[in-house]
Amino acid sequence: MTETIKAVRKILAVLTFFLIFLLTIFLAGRYGWKLGGFRLCQGAGITSVEVNEKTVHITGFYPGSFPEGFCGCYSEERDGTLYVGFRFSAVFGFFETGNFDITIPVKSDIKEVILKTSMSETPIWNAETGSIFQSERDGVYVKLERSEFYDITMSYDGF
Repeated sequence: MTETIKAVRKILAVLTFFLIFLLTIFLAGRYGWKLGGFRLCQGAGITSVEVNEKTVHITGFYPGSFPEGFCGCYSEERDGTLYVGFRFSAVFGFFETGNFDITIPVKSDIKEVILKTSMSETPIWNAETGSIFQSERDGVYVKLERSEFYDITMSYDGF
């Protein structure tokens, strides 16, 4: 009987360790990316930006064709400029959509909002214009990422 109890305890210990390991991996994928700051942020489709005295409200979506879930945003305020980065994950695309509606508290007057990723900084709102600008088309700004290391070209040689 004591051998059976020892075997059950070992099995429970292994299962507990495995569950804690999976939970750690899941939480690291969901929230751990914030430790990397803007280096791990991606481009996003921005539908609206509203700037108030104490908050910045941004709505948008994941611009890709494969559904990726919204994990969160990373923001930093410097000299009247709010830098914002977004993170999406294919793993969480099954649980959540890529749509987001966030409100970021700010400490000072914001004159510009910039979408920052690992490769670029793109202004998405300016106090002078008061709206989304640059590549705006039908009220939606979309910034797709393209790696500088890969240049994909397609050619057709015929049959």
